[in-house]
Amino acid sequence: MDFQVSARKWRPRKFSELIGQEHIVRTLSNAIELERVSHAFLFSGTRGVGKTTTARILARVLNCEKGPTIDPCGTCTFCTEITDGNCIDVQEIDGASNNGVQEVRDLIDSVQYATSAARYKIYIIDEVHMLSKSAFNALLKTLEEPPLRVIFIFATTELIKIPDTILSRCQCFEFKPLSQSQITQQLELICNQEKIEIEKRGLEDISKIGAGSMRDAQSLLDQVIAYSGKKVDAESVQSVLGIVGGNTLETFVDLLIDRQPVALVQLTQEIVNQGKDIGFFCRSLMEYVRNILIVKISSQPKTLLNTHTCNLDKLNKQAEKFHADELQVMFSVLTKVEVEMKRSSQSQVIFEMALLRLIEARPFKKIDELIEKINQAENHFVEPIKDFSTESKAEENRPVTTLAKNNASVSWTQIKQQVSRTKPFLEHYLEKCKVVVFNEKEIHLSFSDQFTFDLVETPENIQFLKESIKTLSDYEVDVYLILDPSKQEPGVPLEEKKKSMDTETERQKPESEIIQDALDIFGGIVIK
Repeated sequence: MDFQVSARKWRPRKFSELIGQEHIVRTLSNAIELERVSHAFLFSGTRGVGKTTTARILARVLNCEKGPTIDPCGTCTFCTEITDGNCIDVQEIDGASNNGVQEVRDLIDSVQYATSAARYKIYIIDEVHMLSKSAFNALLKTLEEPPLRVIFIFATTELIKIPDTILSRCQCFEFKPLSQSQITQQLELICNQEKIEIEKRGLEDISKIGAGSMRDAQSLLDQVIAYSGKKVDAESVQSVLGIVGGNTLETFVDLLIDRQPVALVQLTQEIVNQGKDIGFFCRSLMEYVRNILIVKISSQPKTLLNTHTCNLDKLNKQAEKFHADELQVMFSVLTKVEVEMKRSSQSQVIFEMALLRLIEARPFKKIDELIEKINQAENHFVEPIKDFSTESKAEENRPVTTLAKNNASVSWTQIKQQVSRTKPFLEHYLEKCKVVVFNEKEIHLSFSDQFTFDLVETPENIQFLKESIKTLSDYEVDVYLILDPSKQEPGVPLEEKKKSMDTETERQKPESEIIQDALDIFGGIVIK
């Protein structure tokens, strides 16, 4: 059989034929014309973006009988031998299978010999990141000072694994993934040359799955042609490659709008039963959600969307049902789910569970607005409470919810927040009290347990609370504490209560306080 796959048959042979790497083509072309060609290059990038192809083109450019020239003839002995992989002076080495020290030493030995016929001796090492650390170290000296007319070209998909000592000795070029439109145009050119009839939408689906790799897209094209023959429709492409069509995506999003989890799970199961790739469906749904968001925020979405695969009328209708925040939350959920699906053998289960999170997506709330609503709710919750003093005492003033300061209101919640900045423990105890009276003259706080009451009623705490209130409201407010509303009198300030109990308190002082008083008067230390 004479069949040759598209990735080999349509491989570029000149810089002018290289797609999507204009920045690299310009740099290398200028280096050739200015005769400033480096002795070591490092090409990095994802698979199928042209790293090895560019290395071969550079080898032809430097060794063409009419060169060095940026436009090699393609017909001379060196051009044809390099294209066929038969040139003695241009060696392609697989770094994965030749990654040891001994292989590198053999390479260094061969470097010392002059070229057999070509102008330059070129070593192309693919997947160079697979070399061992010892192999890299053995290569350093030769890489830094190679013999005359020897050039190294390294290619890797994992730049992070290349030692800095190697990077510093090379001119590094990063190859970009190809855009969907660039891949589609190339596939369309191939189909025209091969007399293949294929719908534009089908080519775009193939390009999308290619994910920036021309080689992957060309391999998928060969697969589709093998299934459909010389005439290919979009449905055949979707069937062969396991792509979920646009109508299914529209239905899926409609179910999300209607909040129908059972129907969503059923549709997911139908997709899987049809042999579709649930991982690719997740990516397609991410793109669809992105398209809805673009329609939502843009006045001219046509310039940002692929109109061949998007139903703008449908997107507009669906965009009206969503808040922009909801779409962002949904996209974030799908992004995390895609990663989780790749790591698990239960990808369908993970996706189905994520549907519940998609349904519960809600717009974001501003934290300032939420705090204000909470404060308002707490303020309105404070109700007038009768005085719990003796029968003869008049009814207390009706408590208000705020204290005014310069036309601004100060709530009890704000007072507690002010206290917490300096004495967080006191603020914790105040959470356990109930506000009985709250106005510009006095505040009555009721406690239900003796322990908390005792902790709060110290003169230092009461004074600090007064100062905090004055800082916020400018009012001199008396603070009263109540332990048991049925027995205690709220009308007696704590300072007066303390003064009347001084004598009894002195008699009831614990031994530790008595000792401390003696130390304060007479000095000395305690010996245990």
